[in-house]
Amino acid sequence: MRYRDAGVDIARADAMKDAMGAAVGSTWTAAVRPLPGGFAGVMEWPSGPPLLAATMDGVGTKLHLALEAGRVADSAADLIYHGANDLLVHGGRPLAFLDYVAQSRLDPAVVLEVVRGLARACVEVGAVLLGGETAQMPDTYLPDVVDVAGCMLGTVMPGSLLGVDAARPGDRLLGIASTGLHTNGYSLARKILAGSGLRLSSPLPGGRGETLSDALLAPHRWYGRALLPAIEGGRVRALAHVTGGGIAGNLQRVLPEGARAEVVASAWPRPPLFEWLVSAGRVPEEDAREAFNLGVGMIVVCAPDQAAPLSAELEHAGETVWPLGNVVAGERGVAWM
Repeated sequence: MRYRDAGVDIARADAMKDAMGAAVGSTWTAAVRPLPGGFAGVMEWPSGPPLLAATMDGVGTKLHLALEAGRVADSAADLIYHGANDLLVHGGRPLAFLDYVAQSRLDPAVVLEVVRGLARACVEVGAVLLGGETAQMPDTYLPDVVDVAGCMLGTVMPGSLLGVDAARPGDRLLGIASTGLHTNGYSLARKILAGSGLRLSSPLPGGRGETLSDALLAPHRWYGRALLPAIEGGRVRALAHVTGGGIAGNLQRVLPEGARAEVVASAWPRPPLFEWLVSAGRVPEEDAREAFNLGVGMIVVCAPDQAAPLSAELEHAGETVWPLGNVVAGERGVAWM
């Protein structure tokens, strides 16, 4: 199985984003801080620092599995973690979240679970759930489906702003473990599950006793507690949040011209969930690398002399860290070694 066979064509989506660039840029004023390939938008407040950062996303098709498993609140919380991590990539701290919850016919119990999940995660990342929209659109959504999206707002001091121009040849790449798929690759994962003959309640093949439900609905990690001290202490050159597009697609976004990342494919153990997905779906390696994070949720780019102490600091904060590779001189991009 390939990702595009599950209805997701990343190349087509990237081309569409490129085509939208001129329209988006036409709205910008001198207050905007351009971040080519950025994970969030950053601009000045009218009154000066700190800078305003904002990012928008949705839970996506993970919600289908969450509804089936009765874990909607958990997957709604994932949206908060995802948005907070996208701000973190640029040195931002979450401030407030605005949500969008929609169904063909509102189910009060489901909507309440969504809001409870959002609220729980907002408390964890330090954001307020400021407001949002609850929509009922019978001609737009299928029955018994819920859509959850939202905008995360945050702040970043100018001196802590991380962009795409700091990485340089000789830098080290540190991978921080994910807790599963996070919030990407679910169109393909659901297609694989449907064709496998297994159910959400089935044990994960090759796992340690967990069910497929546990593995597929594992929460999206929030990396702020571990990384904010390092960011604000100037020990991080750049960060890549591994979401849609996989490790290479997101790492390339934080590399300047003349810098090439070399990722060692054997540098970390691939978790059993990804081994099963690739095997059960007969997913080509190239597609697996594009659709899934393969067990790496965040990548830190740091100076060579910071790699060991920063790894120890992150592990002390509860994260699992692997040396993924290096940044070398060359054409901007990512090479798998």
